[in-house]
Amino acid sequence: MSELQTIKCYIDQFPATFLKLLNIDPPLSIIPDPIQEILDIYQGIDRITINMIDNFGLFEITYLKPEFMITNSQVMLLLSTKNPYTLGVLHQIMFGGFEVQPNGFHFLKYLNAKGKSSCLVMRKKDLDRYDGGTYSIAKDTDMATWVESAKIINNYNLSWMHYLDFENLHKTQKKMMQRTPEELVQKLLIRTDKWILGNYKQLRENSLMVIIGTHGRAKMDFKYSGKIAQWREASVPIAIFIKK
Repeated sequence: MSELQTIKCYIDQFPATFLKLLNIDPPLSIIPDPIQEILDIYQGIDRITINMIDNFGLFEITYLKPEFMITNSQVMLLLSTKNPYTLGVLHQIMFGGFEVQPNGFHFLKYLNAKGKSSCLVMRKKDLDRYDGGTYSIAKDTDMATWVESAKIINNYNLSWMHYLDFENLHKTQKKMMQRTPEELVQKLLIRTDKWILGNYKQLRENSLMVIIGTHGRAKMDFKYSGKIAQWREASVPIAIFIKK
């Protein structure tokens, strides 16, 4: 982890970055510039597969140490944003900022209009809000999303899966007084790390895997204490890049 290249950037730079990686000129008059350091590192990319994980950030990767991500990450982005929560992150990536389709821009629609294919896998409520009519598959559990991912990651120029079990499982387990939210975050992250390893093994050459973390659907009251609590409070969303 100490040798991992770290770059500070803004979440709304993702649309232009992903477009350039797929050899598409982004409309830079209406969306922010791409992350040049990423473009300098990664070239000749045939497909991008995005895994978005709720309740995953700088704190979780350093404290919980998911094995595949820790071992294989090549670059880590520290993401600056006014809204690090799930819907805020989705909005900034899809629209290149906090406006709704500024000047008509929608990331996946623009990608498709330039001849590249995409597939978005997440819960229906979020698809209705963000897919813009592009090809998407509604799934309500992480297991269903992971099973679907195996079918699509090599068949589209950009595939995007959202792992979001924490929200529903936390509500259920809170009522039953089972796992604490801290224990649940750890369990889900370690599980998802193994699933993403499976996807990586399946990916064809010249693929770029991007793992994006958000602060989750809403602010959580975690019970960490002392320095650990301070680290968690200071945590920022991250993205890690792994080329196959």
